Amino acid sequence: MKRLFGSEAASAPAADDREMIRIDAQGFHRSTPATRSMRWREEWSWDEIDGFGFSFKPALFPDPWFGDYMESEWFFIVSSGSGPEKIHFDVTWLDIDRLPAALVENMPDIDLGKLRTGLATAARGPQHYEGEGEWLAWSRPKRRRKKAAPARKPRQTRTKRAG
Repeated sequence: MKRLFGSEAASAPAADDREMIRIDAQGFHRSTPATRSMRWREEWSWDEIDGFGFSFKPALFPDPWFGDYMESEWFFIVSSGSGPEKIHFDVTWLDIDRLPAALVENMPDIDLGKLRTGLATAARGPQHYEGEGEWLAWSRPKRRRKKAAPARKPRQTRTKRAG
């Protein structure tokens, strides 16, 4: 009977066809079926993360039964070779009242008020098209680039006079 209906001891492994998110001391990790199959980058250290926020925007693909709708997503802004890139992930992964400790520690001065405003707007429903927006709650302070030393005038060499 246990084989037929399953049991805790013989439970099936978790399906590998879903999004997986992890935020820890090393940084942000996001894995999806597409990123795994295409072998795209899935991990970013805290030094590479330049921003964090919430977005409420039209869904990329309409629902087959209900048509167009708005979707809520968290996002990280990360450094990439071609400039800043936004990595979006489903709103269900984070709870505003229980953010991961590593996120809070690595994003000093995060503006939870902005996130709550975005979440409140999204709570008006998936048909609230005029609520479209993005709420950036934290961004890395601009990194100072070392200024190049001013060009020095070439030293004049003295030549000895024969004499």
